[in-house]
Amino acid sequence: MDTVRVRKLALVMIVALIVSGIVACDIGREPAKPTVTITAPTSDAQVELGDVNVLVSASDPKGIVRVELSVDGALYRTDANPDPEGQPSWALVQMWTATDPGMHTLSVTAYNVDGAASDPWAVTVEVLEEGEVVATPTPPTGPPPAATDTPPPPPAATDTPPPPAEPTDTPPPGPTDTPEPEPTDTPVLLPDLVLSALLVTPSDPAWGGSVQVRFDVGNLGNAPSGPYKIVWRYGPGDFDVIEDNKPSLPPGSGGTVNWTLPEIYASYNTVAAVDPFNEVEESNEGNNSEQFMVNVGPLEADLYPTEIRLVPPSPQQGSPVMVGVHVRNRGGTNAGAFRVIWRAAGPTLGCQWVVASLAAGDERWYQCEFTYGGWNPNYTTTAVVDVDGDVAEADETNNELVLMVNVRPD
Repeated sequence: MDTVRVRKLALVMIVALIVSGIVACDIGREPAKPTVTITAPTSDAQVELGDVNVLVSASDPKGIVRVELSVDGALYRTDANPDPEGQPSWALVQMWTATDPGMHTLSVTAYNVDGAASDPWAVTVEVLEEGEVVATPTPPTGPPPAATDTPPPPPAATDTPPPPAEPTDTPPPGPTDTPEPEPTDTPVLLPDLVLSALLVTPSDPAWGGSVQVRFDVGNLGNAPSGPYKIVWRYGPGDFDVIEDNKPSLPPGSGGTVNWTLPEIYASYNTVAAVDPFNEVEESNEGNNSEQFMVNVGPLEADLYPTEIRLVPPSPQQGSPVMVGVHVRNRGGTNAGAFRVIWRAAGPTLGCQWVVASLAAGDERWYQCEFTYGGWNPNYTTTAVVDVDGDVAEADETNNELVLMVNVRPD
């Protein structure tokens, strides 16, 4: 075998070893997990009996879908993300009611859309006895005394006279400079918007019933807030929210917000928030929201199409168009298998989808591609949910939605 062929064979073997090492490293690498922390209370903190706000921050590029809070090793509560697809970063408040004095361990675990769990994050807090208040550490009022060394004993007396002092060129001491006092920090003036006392009545309304919402908003800071926003989210949908813009709130002032929701259809852990998008710079960003669980009375499923969407909205004859039908179950129970259809023009079937199930309060987009062979400025398109009547529904009259479409000639 000549030298050139030997070198080529050796090079191939080296490359194969490198590739196999890289593959082995990739196979052995653990999949990334979500991360979660408790930002308040901190470990070894003291808390009073009653409601304790546990501030949690979780993150994962795939999206956080839920966070579990455990107390002393037992699951206490689970909070689902309002967005069913999760959020890469989610900050929430989990309420814990402390009833037993003593030391307690709070632990949180976050889950992403794939079901992967984070490593738990735990803090230990002390719940004080009834009547006790959280101690506030008092800083020292002055500098500590300087440390002193015990002086050595004086030398024993001798009969030898000391030598005469040598003359030196050291000048006599001059005047000393008095140090200037250190400047004090000017306090930062910032607002502190806080939301509290969220209440929804009734907390267990009938399906499609009305509820009253109230909560308090105040400014505990030392500066005006400037304009701000308040919101109350009562469901996972894009429009399941009430919001309002408010003028500036002076420091030390506040008030009560009262809203009425005419109809609610699904149970949901509702969230009220002030300054939900952190548009106001505050001294404390951890007290801007509260949650309140609303349990809608059990009822049958209620499937209905909420939107038909074509991209482009005015398609051209002979060119493909993307069709989307948005379906929601606003009933109180899960819907079993059913079929969704979209008629492209009159009775002409354009697309259909077989849905295995749709949970109560859940919503979903169904998409397909379609090409019109003719053109008409006023095609009547129709989306029909549960076209075969397989699901027993609370309302059977809202299963169709119509959209007029302008199809341009080729």
